[in-house]
Amino acid sequence: MSAASIARNPRPVSNSSTNSVDLLVLGAGWTYTFLVPQLHHHKITYQATTRDGRRIPGLAKDTIPFTFDPASNDPAPYRTLPSAGAVLIVFPLKGQGQSTRLVEMYDNVHKEEACKRRWIQLGSTGVWKGEGWLDRRSPIDLSSERAVAEEELLALMGKRACILNLAGLWGGERNPRNWVSRVAKTKEDVKGKGALHLAHGDDVASAVVGCLEKWDGVGAGRWIVCDLRTWDWWDLILGWEDGRKDGGRGVDGNNLEYGKWVLELMEEQDVRALPRGREMLGRCLDGREFWKKVGIVPNVDLAARQLWCYQMFEKADNIGFETI
Repeated sequence: MSAASIARNPRPVSNSSTNSVDLLVLGAGWTYTFLVPQLHHHKITYQATTRDGRRIPGLAKDTIPFTFDPASNDPAPYRTLPSAGAVLIVFPLKGQGQSTRLVEMYDNVHKEEACKRRWIQLGSTGVWKGEGWLDRRSPIDLSSERAVAEEELLALMGKRACILNLAGLWGGERNPRNWVSRVAKTKEDVKGKGALHLAHGDDVASAVVGCLEKWDGVGAGRWIVCDLRTWDWWDLILGWEDGRKDGGRGVDGNNLEYGKWVLELMEEQDVRALPRGREMLGRCLDGREFWKKVGIVPNVDLAARQLWCYQMFEKADNIGFETI
């Protein structure tokens, strides 16, 4: 069941003990807003941290103030946290030593479940470089400090850890259409754009819950989490070019001629139609194995969402509504 179909402000689950939960989320933010509904749906008890202990807008449960200091040996901050059967690390750990410090400090304070506690680190698919098809077993870029910390966690915890490397995150206020003017400001920028890989917040939440429920299949692994599609930036840019709405100024309204640039590039590179073939897209990610392991199919489709939005805009235009 998708988190999109579950109320965004459910009643908090009552924990059997204020000192023990199924899942501790270290670093509540955007991902957490998608995760909470699914935790309620699956009856997974939880608690989460933020730097200041704020309540996340739209959710009913306060968070615990916590800041990870990789240079500190003070156990006091960890005593404010509940003991958990699993810990989800959302904020990035970097370089050698941080993964070990976090795990050891937390486990030393909460020893009762330490021998069976599971650790999930959220990372980025940016750790894979290169061209062509890449999967979870392809070499990663160990010049990345995040990759180094992730490898340390896997080495330290073995089958009690897994890394979920997430593709481009979207959903809610994160709209891929708004990324275009940040990643491509010139025709030359557009020329260099190949494949785009995405993961919706609802599917990220499904991935986390899937790990908790199918741990034997994912423990000790590094996994690619994406929507099983390889998007062509040129195709998306051309699809988002909407001269009827903005007077031909481009997808961001700043007189950037994206549609004209894409058409010129198609002529220059003998591309007869979009999307381009895989051989022209550069790095392409194969994320099938993770979803097979957890027995889930990602169910949030950018194409379907875009079609729905387009139909709503057209309907609004036809009956005289002002679209915003």
